[in-house]
Amino acid sequence: MPETSRMVLAVIDDMIFRSRVEAAAAPLGASVEFMAGAEALGAAVNIPWGLVIIDLNSVAADPLPFIAKLRHAQPTVPIIGFCAHGQVQLRQQASEAGCTTVLPRSAMVQALPQLLTDACRG
Repeated sequence: MPETSRMVLAVIDDMIFRSRVEAAAAPLGASVEFMAGAEALGAAVNIPWGLVIIDLNSVAADPLPFIAKLRHAQPTVPIIGFCAHGQVQLRQQASEAGCTTVLPRSAMVQALPQLLTDACRG
């Protein structure tokens, strides 16, 4: 099993964004697991992830309750949520639920390499 700081859970429905996460994680040696729904919540709660990335518009997961349950189970895990630029209320709700960082999708694309680098440093 990879060291915890290099284990990333990604709850992302979008295949293009998944490929961006994989491409950014590969040079860092980060292990990325893509999951959705109940599978993701079970894994998130029971595995000490170094980072969790969640699409706040995920159809497969119920993002806000997922974030709240994960935050309760793992108070220190970094949780990064992202959504469309205009979804200000959703970003606020995600922060209140326990997201460490919430970004518009366009900013997430730009910040992703640095966020993964920071998480892999532990």
